[in-house]
Amino acid sequence: MRGFEDIKPSIIICCENPEKVSTELKLIQQGLEEEGVPAEIKTSNDDVESLAISAARESRLGIGIGISSDGKCLLQHKRMPPGNPVMKIFPGLQDGKDYRLIGCNAARLAKIMPLKLY
Repeated sequence: MRGFEDIKPSIIICCENPEKVSTELKLIQQGLEEEGVPAEIKTSNDDVESLAISAARESRLGIGIGISSDGKCLLQHKRMPPGNPVMKIFPGLQDGKDYRLIGCNAARLAKIMPLKLY
């Protein structure tokens, strides 16, 4: 197990299958890069809410993003109660720029800046 000092401050993106959501992952990473905050991608087989919660708990910044293989995406802060993510994206209801926005807002949470709206 890595010690606290060994874990670099970054936003954790946890997804079921990175190959199925590669486009969405790329857009989220672009939003994070735009704001200058690093990210780490991990895989797990869980529902999207559990992915986001575990990513937030594992992140040294306390911010995590969960993406299911169908494209549903949640932005979670470790201090928010389970079931109340900061942002949600449902596949088919939003377009690609919303995935970039969720990455941007994750970075803004880390930098304690106001979130961008749709």
